[in-house]
Amino acid sequence: MTNAEHSGCDDYVAHLYEYIDGELSAQECAALKAHLQDCPPCLDEYERDALLKTLIRRSCACEQAPAMLRTQILTQITTVTVTRVEFGEG
Repeated sequence: MTNAEHSGCDDYVAHLYEYIDGELSAQECAALKAHLQDCPPCLDEYERDALLKTLIRRSCACEQAPAMLRTQILTQITTVTVTRVEFGEG
């Protein structure tokens, strides 16, 4: 898909992964779905992205992170670090 041919599609393409992941609002989802029905290049892009996600999910499904690693990651993402910067007289 070239930008010259489909310059109005950039916003839709930017939200394809959110659409695939079910992260869009009902209104956004409906708008993107309608666009995909009318735009074969965007539909092709969507189908490639959906297939890629399926292949990745399938290939990673048999591997599970060790419990200790999962605990460490959860601890790190739920810990808030505050850095205080003070400017002195100079």
